[in-house]
Amino acid sequence: MEGIILKAISGFYYVDGGDGVLVACRGRGKFRHQRIIPLVGDKVIFTPLDNGAGILDEILPRRNEFQRPAVANIDQLVVIASGAIPVTDPFLIDRVVSIAEGRNCQPVICINKCDLDAAEELYQTYRAAGFPTLRVSAETGEGLEELSGAIAGKVSAFTGNSGVGKS
Repeated sequence: MEGIILKAISGFYYVDGGDGVLVACRGRGKFRHQRIIPLVGDKVIFTPLDNGAGILDEILPRRNEFQRPAVANIDQLVVIASGAIPVTDPFLIDRVVSIAEGRNCQPVICINKCDLDAAEELYQTYRAAGFPTLRVSAETGEGLEELSGAIAGKVSAFTGNSGVGKS
């Protein structure tokens, strides 16, 4: 069967075969011997077993892959930043944006904690450069509808420094 890895925990890969049911799969030994690590987002061929588990047989070709976060085949990388506690260094955003674009992945800049600091300079800089840039507040809910619209129908991964509000 063909499916996509939606979650990876402790050597188990949870694969959706298209029916919404996650099958806990183990990778074949050949992946370890070939030093191939299955990633969340990988499209795979797997064999369901009688006990409800499964075995990953093959990882299909990847469109792109990232180490942090460890994902593959994503449409866009959402960079979560903050103008307040902690203040995000623009060089981090620049680095992530360049990595995303180099892997044919749309970067989206999302400035969280706008209720504490609107980060106007950061916001204007990336909007003027042509990047989709949003302001949200996880605390008040401001901008979350716009963020939902930006990620709807796309495979997205979130990244950013510790404490900016990725969760």
